[in-house]
Amino acid sequence: MGDQIMPAKDYAPIDQNWLEDAGSLWTTPWVDKPSERVIVDPIILSHAASLFRKNAGYFYQNPDEAIRMVCHACELYDVTPVGHYLYADYWGQDYGAEIKVQTNSPPGITKRPIKTAEDVDSFEVLSTEELVKGPTLTTHYKALDTCLEEFPHMFAPITQLGGTMEVATNWAAIEDVFMWMITEPELVDKLCVKAGDHMVNACKATSERYGANVMITGSVIASGDLMDTEQIKRFGFQPVSRAVRKVLNAGAGPGVYYHLCGNHTDDFQMWKNAPMSPFTIVQIGYDGQNIFPTSKLVEHFGDRCTCFGTVDTKLVDRGTPAQVYEQAKEQVLAGKDSPRGFILGTACECPTNAPPVNVHALVKAAKDHGKYEKF
Repeated sequence: MGDQIMPAKDYAPIDQNWLEDAGSLWTTPWVDKPSERVIVDPIILSHAASLFRKNAGYFYQNPDEAIRMVCHACELYDVTPVGHYLYADYWGQDYGAEIKVQTNSPPGITKRPIKTAEDVDSFEVLSTEELVKGPTLTTHYKALDTCLEEFPHMFAPITQLGGTMEVATNWAAIEDVFMWMITEPELVDKLCVKAGDHMVNACKATSERYGANVMITGSVIASGDLMDTEQIKRFGFQPVSRAVRKVLNAGAGPGVYYHLCGNHTDDFQMWKNAPMSPFTIVQIGYDGQNIFPTSKLVEHFGDRCTCFGTVDTKLVDRGTPAQVYEQAKEQVLAGKDSPRGFILGTACECPTNAPPVNVHALVKAAKDHGKYEKF
């Protein structure tokens, strides 16, 4: 395979019987249609490239082929049949940031557009029309269009955003934003409001293009590892909630996926009051240094949304298949009969070079212990 792009014709056809069965598992949480078991979503992105002897840099530079690799990896592992393409440092380029292409990791921002407090005041959020023409959505839509054309039953109109702090720190250096939180917190308020307005415009763009939108948001930087509870509430939860309400009120949903990465021991309960549609997923990574217990996730969120229980990403990357299996078993048993559905996955993106046997162990635990009892 080398470094040459593989056109669609070089891939084996997707098994349509598998796709039908996997689609039934995937939609069960929302349609309450009986199916066999819990679905698994390891959040496969550049890990798919490793299965085709490609690196992460290749994956992110070729969004059309990236989607093909992800969709075929979904069949290989028997996981959620959705074509993903995204990475953390979205939206900087649209506003003048410089991006560095990297061989073994996603593109990273090297120069940000906001450098001073005055820059925050003069910074203007791009309109929906401007974002559609910009580099982020041009690349993102190339991936989504490929999925819609070649794998229509694996298509989901996803908009990658992160939370307001993630967008803000793609515009301004994280050390500057954290300094302003202490010295000029009102400045960070302005920045996070603008980040929220940007999120709304990006979701409108996807919704207008495809007729629906799944908004990936939440709280990654705004976690207990970096910020205290009041800071998370002020700069994460409140502006994110405002943005989600505006997205849903504008008809730019209906999907909302709250990805709460990192440690959320002290702030997870505030997210119980986040705006949710009937198509909402909540995923929480860690409770201190430990994986967030699915029993706690279901207790606090199960009556409002679909719960996404997780296995430690570090374990999937560096643990043994037996360790992955046991943790996955514990999580799936605690969550499989959650009132509004349950998904088993990883705490964050599946590591690029995670051993395939560990991903298989994750799926095997769901097959062995995730059979529904409520139907």
